[in-house]
Amino acid sequence: MITDQYLLSPMLASEVQPVKILLVDDKPENLVSLESLLFKEEEGVTYLCAESGEEALKIALQEELALILLDVQMPGMNGYEVARYLRNISKTRDIPIIFVTAIDEQDTHVMEGFEAGAVDFLFKPLHPYITKAKVSAFVKFFLQRKALEKANHLTLKMNQELEARVKERTKELIKVNRDLDNFVYTASHDLKAPINNIEALMIALEETLHQPEFDKDEVANLLNMVNHSVSRFKATLLDLTEIAKVQYEAETGKGKVSFKEIFNDVKLHIKDLIESSNAKITVDFSQAPDITFSRKNLRSILYNLLSNSIKYRSPERSPEIEVKTKTIDGFTLLTVRDNGLGLRQQDHEKVFGMFQRLHRHVEGTGVGLAIVKNIVENCDGKIEFESEVGKGSVFKVYLK
Repeated sequence: MITDQYLLSPMLASEVQPVKILLVDDKPENLVSLESLLFKEEEGVTYLCAESGEEALKIALQEELALILLDVQMPGMNGYEVARYLRNISKTRDIPIIFVTAIDEQDTHVMEGFEAGAVDFLFKPLHPYITKAKVSAFVKFFLQRKALEKANHLTLKMNQELEARVKERTKELIKVNRDLDNFVYTASHDLKAPINNIEALMIALEETLHQPEFDKDEVANLLNMVNHSVSRFKATLLDLTEIAKVQYEAETGKGKVSFKEIFNDVKLHIKDLIESSNAKITVDFSQAPDITFSRKNLRSILYNLLSNSIKYRSPERSPEIEVKTKTIDGFTLLTVRDNGLGLRQQDHEKVFGMFQRLHRHVEGTGVGLAIVKNIVENCDGKIEFESEVGKGSVFKVYLK
């Protein structure tokens, strides 16, 4: 046996989706009677009431309705006219309408009702079981439709997110492929020089040793040059390894890191360079004393920026370097400013290129700033560079 509770069970889903039903009748006592017939506390359905066609149109435009129970015979605008108006408005044309009428169940009245936009009829006196069953069916249909709309919305959102992720991943893969192409090219190109140099030195050494009476000082000099070339070769290999690691290790070992602690560690490591150049370094980490970041990567950033500021100092003055941090627009901004040689405007774009050495008189492989840039960008940050010949340079590192 089917019970009223079974018939109205779909209404329980209204805990998730609000369900509103509009009751329209010009007689208040009929509205009270119909609401009493349908109302149950556990159903979670809200019943809105209108005593005229005009009031019903106003409510229908303001609320999202699951169903309208509409009296046919009303003074002024009757039920058929209200239904026709609702069908002509995009916001309300899909609301199901059940006509509630005391008119005899004649074909002409029923046909006129369906032509006006009705989906069903209830004839007075209302049968409680039939009335509840029909209302329950339309509430269930409304809840299913809203669930489907929600599922479609979530599916669309997931598809959009997936497309965005695919697009971003494709962009990353293109960048990685480009970096790998550059890596292979620069590796093959820059490893040729030390290999050719070692080869030439070994030939010269062999020729010298085959002489009846060779100069020991000349042999020692050639050996020193070979050792130097081997050291350069090993340094280049280490730098290449570091670049490869940076490209694939975006967020290794993230944790809360103190700028002052990392700075002191770097300062100790380049102590000889600081003392030999008589460099003066001032720091201000008061506005952003720490950051959640990879300790290893932050040390690499500070090490490369500070050592470069000292290496590329002006011969006319002692290096003065200013290091400070602050928060801005969701980033921690690390600024390193120096009074070094500076660069010409046309060389600014080359600063972060692999194996770019824009001041040939300074020892180095030219990968430090490329490493810094890769670290920063792999962590969704950015780096900016300003420089002027003879005045110095400024690096602004924005870290997430």
